[in-house]
Amino acid sequence: MYQFKTKLEPFARGYLNCESTHRSMRLAAGMYQAVKDSPLCIDNHGLPLSFFEFCIHNYDYGCSLHSDVWYMEDFTKKHPEDADEIRKIHELIAPHLTFDTGFERMYTEKHRQIQNDRVVYAGGWLGHAVPDYQGIFMYGTNHYRAKIQEYREKNRTQENFDPEFYDALLLTLDTIELAGQRFTEIAERELKDVKDPHRIAALEKIISTFDHAPSLPCRDFAEAVIVYVMVFTLDGIDSPGHIDQFFYDLWTKTEPALRQQYLEALWEFFHDHRVWNVCLSGSDEYGNDLTNDLTYAYLDLIEKYRYETPNVTLRWHRNTPNKLKSAVYHALTAGTGLPALYNDHAVVPALERLGIPKSDAHTYVMNGCNQIDIPGKSHQGLEDGQINIAKVLELTLHNGISNTSGNDLGLHAGDAASFPTFDAFYEAFLKQLDHFAETVCEMANMHQRLYAVESPNPLRSILIEGCIEKGLDYKNHGPIYGNGQILFEGIADTADSLAIIKKYVYEENRFTMAELIDALDKNYEGYEEMLHTFRMSELKFGNDIPFVDQIAANFVDRLNAKLLTLPTFRGGHFSGGCSPFNEAAEYGMATGSLPNGKKRGESLFADSIGATPGFDTNGPTALINSCLNFDHTLPGSGFILNTKFDKDVFLSEEGEQTFLALWSSYFERGGQMMTVTVVSDDELRDAQLHPENHRNLIVRVGGYSDVFVNLDKELQENVIARTSHCKH
Repeated sequence: MYQFKTKLEPFARGYLNCESTHRSMRLAAGMYQAVKDSPLCIDNHGLPLSFFEFCIHNYDYGCSLHSDVWYMEDFTKKHPEDADEIRKIHELIAPHLTFDTGFERMYTEKHRQIQNDRVVYAGGWLGHAVPDYQGIFMYGTNHYRAKIQEYREKNRTQENFDPEFYDALLLTLDTIELAGQRFTEIAERELKDVKDPHRIAALEKIISTFDHAPSLPCRDFAEAVIVYVMVFTLDGIDSPGHIDQFFYDLWTKTEPALRQQYLEALWEFFHDHRVWNVCLSGSDEYGNDLTNDLTYAYLDLIEKYRYETPNVTLRWHRNTPNKLKSAVYHALTAGTGLPALYNDHAVVPALERLGIPKSDAHTYVMNGCNQIDIPGKSHQGLEDGQINIAKVLELTLHNGISNTSGNDLGLHAGDAASFPTFDAFYEAFLKQLDHFAETVCEMANMHQRLYAVESPNPLRSILIEGCIEKGLDYKNHGPIYGNGQILFEGIADTADSLAIIKKYVYEENRFTMAELIDALDKNYEGYEEMLHTFRMSELKFGNDIPFVDQIAANFVDRLNAKLLTLPTFRGGHFSGGCSPFNEAAEYGMATGSLPNGKKRGESLFADSIGATPGFDTNGPTALINSCLNFDHTLPGSGFILNTKFDKDVFLSEEGEQTFLALWSSYFERGGQMMTVTVVSDDELRDAQLHPENHRNLIVRVGGYSDVFVNLDKELQENVIARTSHCKH
């Protein structure tokens, strides 16, 4: 045992002073010490925030120890009286900080190069999850103690039985209960001096909640929100899940004014701390609608507060009430891009392809920006990696060599100028695509193996089904479902480029492949006529042109099907999706010249499954017709279609009818997901010139909403270039 005088670095002190050498136990001990010694607070809305500074050694999203050496110098300057002990703590814990260096040991130089060139990105972070945080307020920690003891006895004779795994879970329950005790003490101290009646009522609610919770179930909606926020913040802030379902029983048992007060407090908390994704409505496995009055109450907050966060997603199905559709439209008129829209009739079959039965598939929620998860039962990656499909095409055109860095990155499938037919060239492209699909999944599994050893998570192992039952950690095959998710970049850019090659090189012989490759190498310098031809060509995905759309559907569906054959370390299979986040412009700049007319260094790049921004010129119906050529029951990770509507028309009666018809048509015909930005192009341009006047201008970016003026210039241009539909 180390004797430290400082009260700083409680997580590291708890970790070092744990008598066990078991990773889960030491991490659980660190978390307990952090809750014991860190300053906690009750926010202005009366919610208990279990945040604490871990400083050098971090419990970020599941007890991952990171060596934030860059922070230590500033930290010791801030606390000079403890500087020597802080340095000593860092010295003592340094041998345990194997997590960061583990990534370096795994990668070959080729892995580093293909990631640096943005061909793929793989698994360098934990991903998201939706544990059953609500289980604590619904059942209490006593319920989980009994469950742990039950399965500890059942598994005692198993070959892989690990008693310290269960010890770590029990210590984590101690931590949750300790947090409740500390918040009671904080409330009692503050009550001695506070005069404001609203604050007094909030503090008294904290005390009355924790006189029985979290050991026992909560009694009303206000108590449930208090306990939920405490546990949610202990886990580090992720995605809440299906809140209109798991809160609903206590919502109905609570006086209207009190429940509305705490619903708005929850909303403000979600916004203030950038909570990832809240899910509303949907259907059960029998097709019954799950909408309730809490669904409507939450949608009302979108229009009332007009925040860009938290991300909100609504599940549509064929029995969605017209009243709800209208409420969604009115929420979207707030201009926040919320809610995003998902189709049960596409998502559930996609999950069934992964072996998830319909009864569980119908419980799906969104996580992170827009990825799909099974709450309380899964570790689905979210996300494990990304593939830049347009970069794969670039490598095919240059026999595996990057046109931006000159690095040898891909398969040497042959000199593209030597392929006699488009089919021969296309086959080489597909081989290259298969190769990088296998590569990104291999890299992702490397990371997941490391996480399983270095970064166990006792809290999530309590709140995700399968872990207690199997005696296995959340990261190490514990959850019922262990699938993975690989996201796609540059779909439309690739489709347009392949269509150009097929028509102008192989069918019309207007240019030779050798000329095309030389033009790409020279960034179209000296090939201005070719560049003009390609840029002005009508062959652009998103315009209901079968020649282009069938090419797009072929390679996207094939890649989605390929991923379903590749196993994850976690015991499932990978699945595809498209969620460019805020990275579309970055991937565009990392990709060299393309046959669609994109030049090296240009950032304009497809930001969803739809057209490259601005390339869809035939209206919204043509756009969705193109996108419906994909099989939307193949990707299990969220398949975003970003749309933009002119504000003046969208806000009119005609605009409401047009949008609702378009939305219903897209989903009835099998589309999986749609997001909506309502804004005028003039407003966006003025925001670039006068950002101080547009701090509340919000747009959809990838799978989430953000304030437009906070985006990088390149990403702003991507949003502006996105075609604005519904114009007269």
